[in-house]
Amino acid sequence: MYKIKSIFLTILIFLFACEPDDICLSEIDDTPKLLIGFYDKNSGNLKEVENLKIQGLDNDQIYIFETIDSIGIPLINNKNLTTFNLTKNFEEDNVDSGNNDKMFVNYNPNWIYISRACGYITNYDIDNIIIENDIENWIIDSEIITYSIKDEENIHVKIYH
Repeated sequence: MYKIKSIFLTILIFLFACEPDDICLSEIDDTPKLLIGFYDKNSGNLKEVENLKIQGLDNDQIYIFETIDSIGIPLINNKNLTTFNLTKNFEEDNVDSGNNDKMFVNYNPNWIYISRACGYITNYDIDNIIIENDIENWIIDSEIITYSIKDEENIHVKIYH
């Protein structure tokens, strides 16, 4: 009988020894992505970009390759600059196809401690966005709508084309 009480007591101690901090709930937000909307330069309405490929500079990962009017892309959370190649009219079987514009996003990361189990998330304060000029820019202009990136509820940056 003593052994059964002892085992039961040990199990209870283990059950109640865990702190709520030991579990990261799915309701906890992750680090937000930069939300970009693509807009018609004349009407100001959302406008799809045909066969858009977005790829980070010096990064083999392609974030998107499709026709879209908005997208969320990650920023590098341990730097103050992330550079993307945005290629319009990209053809998968021809890597030199399309019109490529380079976008530089300058920002300050803000690390926020969530808990021991969840760790940190990063919010960002955008300083500016620069579109590199070339012979055939398809991106006409950009506009920062929300300088503080804390969620993914609204578009942060408008790109006009």
